[in-house]
Amino acid sequence: MDYTEIGLKVGLEIHQQLNTGKLFCRCPALIQEEKPDFEFKRKLRPVASELGKFDPAALEAFKKKFTYLYKYFNESNCLIEADEEPPKPMDSEALNTVIEISLMTESDILDEIHVMRKTVIDGSNTSGFQRTAMIALGGKIKLKNKEIGIQTIALEEDSAKTIEKKDNTIFYSLDRLGIPLIELATEPEIFTPIEAKETALKIGELLRRTCKTKRGLGSIRQDVNISIKEGARIEIKGVQELEMIDKFVEREVERQMNLVKLREELKERGIEKQELSMYKDKGVDLSLIFKDSDCKMVKEKKVFGTKIPKFNGLIGKELQEGRRFGSELANYVKAKTGLKGIFHSDELPKYGINEKEVNKVKEKLEVKKEDAFVLVVSEEKAKTALNIVIDRCIAALEGVPEETRNALSEGNTEYSRPLPGASRMYPETDIPVKKINKKKLEELKENLPLTPEQRKIKYINKFKISEQLAEKMKLNNYARFFEELAEKGFKATDTAVLLLEGLTTLKRQGIKTENLNEKMIEKVLIAVKEKKLIKDNQLKALSLWTKKKEKPFESILQELQEEQFSGEKTRNTIKEIINKNSAIINTQNANVFSALMGDAMIQLKGKASGKEISKILREELEKKGIK
Repeated sequence: MDYTEIGLKVGLEIHQQLNTGKLFCRCPALIQEEKPDFEFKRKLRPVASELGKFDPAALEAFKKKFTYLYKYFNESNCLIEADEEPPKPMDSEALNTVIEISLMTESDILDEIHVMRKTVIDGSNTSGFQRTAMIALGGKIKLKNKEIGIQTIALEEDSAKTIEKKDNTIFYSLDRLGIPLIELATEPEIFTPIEAKETALKIGELLRRTCKTKRGLGSIRQDVNISIKEGARIEIKGVQELEMIDKFVEREVERQMNLVKLREELKERGIEKQELSMYKDKGVDLSLIFKDSDCKMVKEKKVFGTKIPKFNGLIGKELQEGRRFGSELANYVKAKTGLKGIFHSDELPKYGINEKEVNKVKEKLEVKKEDAFVLVVSEEKAKTALNIVIDRCIAALEGVPEETRNALSEGNTEYSRPLPGASRMYPETDIPVKKINKKKLEELKENLPLTPEQRKIKYINKFKISEQLAEKMKLNNYARFFEELAEKGFKATDTAVLLLEGLTTLKRQGIKTENLNEKMIEKVLIAVKEKKLIKDNQLKALSLWTKKKEKPFESILQELQEEQFSGEKTRNTIKEIINKNSAIINTQNANVFSALMGDAMIQLKGKASGKEISKILREELEKKGIK
């Protein structure tokens, strides 16, 4: 496809969680898996902006009349997340991280940071707004063959996490609320799907260089703004996989082009807006037709329907792979009313609804050959749902409506809400203006993180670690910490193995490694260096420390030292192993040392270092004439 010819423009908004404390309180940014300590409910309503206007997205969310239930965790929440206490000043580590990224992209950093409130009424924030602050403007992302401009770099708090929806209640977890998010928005200077993917991956690499980003599913989310010449700007929310961005762009282009073709077909059929509008508020009760239906979804239910003039064959028109115009209508109804979907004439008879029932519906609604019809199963929401269908069909006369859409797993999207407007932003009165310290700015500029290529070269040439370890470490969250430790004289290879493999081992064992900070890890390494702790016990020390956070490290160290054997006790144990394996000794086999070393390591694991075990075993074997 010639994307230049269709006028494709793409802009990205990357939202990345930062691995610091929460943004406006001093709680740790921990994702919880345990049961909440308690729950509370809220209802939210929109407020007018300073200009007296309501945000359309907020109004639509309010009309759904949801109740929101929040799950609260004592370990990672406080009264600020419950909106019962004013916010604290912005987390300095999070702010410095965003300033670093602004410097790395040559953006213009603002002299003053003003926190704003962004109206959000979908329950994802207990206060009804999200706090956000502009940090920098301009800048650029350097790709292989071009540069992509940056519009803005902002720092904001993450929203609460949706757990489930049940009836008119949405359940949220508050552990994620307040985690710092960097929002980096590019200019709409991306002109192909592959270029969109390349830009996203480059931004991801840039963010990871700071070593202050969270990892894992949900820690990074992309909003993709897409338009074509004859289409409209569409914002796709929540693309979690960077590798899928090109697929989402391709599928959205396909959808918009097919909506443009649908518009042209409607013009050829001579359909007018007024003709469609006549069927608003004209839903007909069709329940008797389906009283004895084989379809359980309509049998003995309240079923209402309406005619859609001159739409025969168009509701079933494919817009994306596996999704039709009927899917669009169903998503609008679901998003705006909560109903699961619709039935339409282009797909019937099906689902147990037979041809006889279809013909009765056509007769009742006076549907002609060129017409279509839509059915909804509801009583109190039927009128609203059918009006939504008519309105979406009217919008099809114009082509592509501007809107926000949710990302689906296979690269398709579904309607979410109208595009938000400027009316949702107003100043945060609880947080004072933050002036950027020029001295701190210069300090950050002088100590910007190395590029992945620079790191790899330095790790191999200066720190003398293997190319394989250097490759793994160069974008690891502990890369800058590793550099500090190596500069302080800690053995680089041993340190890299601990940070890359040791901590991964702990995570697999179910240990919350996010509870470990760099000071804790360095203390354990110092204890090993000073021979107060054997190397084999360093993971055990870290594991114990995460479970017994209230204990000082000295008491944990003492606990482990009491388990360690003295030199004499280690030697006696090795002598016992040799005596028990006299048959192997007498063979004078060259593999005697290896066989006995394996037994010794099993028995003495955590009690003596491998180096000490090897030394004593060789000495005792030499006494028996075995080298």
